[in-house]
Amino acid sequence: MSTITKSITLGQIAEMTHGEVKGDPNIKVSCICAPEKAGENSISPLWEKKFISQVKEGTVLFTKRGWIGDSCAGVEVDDPRVALIALLSYFDDTPARRAGISDRALIAGSAQLGDNVSVGAGTVIRDNVKIGDGTVIMENVVIDEYTEIGSSCLIEPGTMIYHHTKIGSRCVLHTNSVIGCEGFGFVPDPKAGLIKIPQIGIAHLDDGVEIGACSAVDRATFGETYIGPYAKIDSHVKIGHNCEIGAYTIVVAQSGIAGSTKIGRGVIMAAQSGASNHATIGDGCTVGGRGGVSSDIPAGSVVSGFPAQDHKKELRQQAAVRQLPDFMRSVRELAKKIERLEREHEDA
Repeated sequence: MSTITKSITLGQIAEMTHGEVKGDPNIKVSCICAPEKAGENSISPLWEKKFISQVKEGTVLFTKRGWIGDSCAGVEVDDPRVALIALLSYFDDTPARRAGISDRALIAGSAQLGDNVSVGAGTVIRDNVKIGDGTVIMENVVIDEYTEIGSSCLIEPGTMIYHHTKIGSRCVLHTNSVIGCEGFGFVPDPKAGLIKIPQIGIAHLDDGVEIGACSAVDRATFGETYIGPYAKIDSHVKIGHNCEIGAYTIVVAQSGIAGSTKIGRGVIMAAQSGASNHATIGDGCTVGGRGGVSSDIPAGSVVSGFPAQDHKKELRQQAAVRQLPDFMRSVRELAKKIERLEREHEDA
């Protein structure tokens, strides 16, 4: 899903980003999305050449010079990561925060709101929702796009819900959780230092999701950060921008999931575990406590350690490490015996 309603041509994008158009410069673009989700009037950033072969015919790309084939159109630039900032900035409509309950919010009569709750314009709150004291739901400024909180949700005090967030039915957001905050994205520049990348996507929690206290789910750079049905996120967990987390997955306390990670259905991420950006963790995997996933993990795997590997192999390595002091002592004793035997041999 996109929150973008502006429109721009490929020719205008090329002028804005100092790029070159491949195909018709009058093609209009009104949203940004990943190549695998490309649709009508969309443009798809791509900066990893290994994914070029997976691009569907007709996709409009924003990528490096020489990468767009005859079956696609788009804009080619020297560095799409840096040039994308200008395009994201064009589409960025981040609203200002306003206190109070907007008369342009739709709130069901059965919903219960606590004290000092702020509900921004363009918010839809369904039946039997309970919202605790001090919760803030930010304003939406894009026409026909809104924040939605599904029926029978429980939102505890102090929760922060950013603009255009989608929350399904029967979700639980524990106190001080933050949903849809700006993703953590920067591009290094030799002159300007670190340049912030605008985050114009959304966060989407499906039905039955539970978010623990003081946990944060970033909105996407473009597209959406998605948490599947009945996934359970513990306290003090960070979910980065553009992550996809499957149904019934559990992420335990103090874990961190870096941007664009894909986690399958029924996965267990044990306490203080983590995954690096763009990693894929297959259905039914278990990542042990403090395990660090730095590459793709096949479905059904049980891994631990850093970098994460097969759990049984990791246990054997840990056992071997604990035996190192005894092993080194034996090596030193053996070295002394060899040295003594050599001296005896020379004396003889």
